[in-house]
Amino acid sequence: MSQAESNFISDKEYIRGVIRKSTVSHDHIPDGNPSSQYLTPMNNFQVEFWQNFQANGGKILRCHTRNDRIKFLQMLAQDQQYNVVLNTHNNLCGDLEQAQINYVNSVSVNMPIDAVVALSTSLVARNGCIGFTQPVSRFVSMRNLALDVIVISRMVDIVPDMESALTRNLKFAKDSGMEFVTPETLPKENGKEVRTPQHPRYILLLLDDNPPKNEPKNA
Repeated sequence: MSQAESNFISDKEYIRGVIRKSTVSHDHIPDGNPSSQYLTPMNNFQVEFWQNFQANGGKILRCHTRNDRIKFLQMLAQDQQYNVVLNTHNNLCGDLEQAQINYVNSVSVNMPIDAVVALSTSLVARNGCIGFTQPVSRFVSMRNLALDVIVISRMVDIVPDMESALTRNLKFAKDSGMEFVTPETLPKENGKEVRTPQHPRYILLLLDDNPPKNEPKNA
């Protein structure tokens, strides 16, 4: 197991801590959707996303700071020996350059890509999927691009459901077009996971804006 893989988090203690915190503060963001009354209520949609995303086969690397995120990018690039990394958003150039990762902003149709780095401003708790805004991603679809899809996002970007994501996107990005991608458990051969552009590995670098009080922010 590589160092990066050993850091993939299933962090049950962290999830329990978030649940305990939510029962004390009773923080809740209302769905604001007429259909929400028919859905099972979520006690804490951040925990719900965390659990559903990993249950779908996604991997989470929890970052306390931006520097943590850059270190994880470096670790992945070194461990996986990425040759071609596709950057889908101008705001990610700084992270990639600080991580000393060579990247391209466009590729030809048949060019093999080891990893794509993308930005998401909506993580959907209800089914553990990732929301991509089309004008932001600059690509028709985030599917079938690379063996690894590395997603940069924050805990505050987790929303209860797709309707909330669309409403949020329309409010802040002034655009209603989004693509939702749900990770899938990778197929296996001889007990080993097989990654292809059609079945990539989804790795979420999740910046924790509000770590539990008993943990230092720079831990």
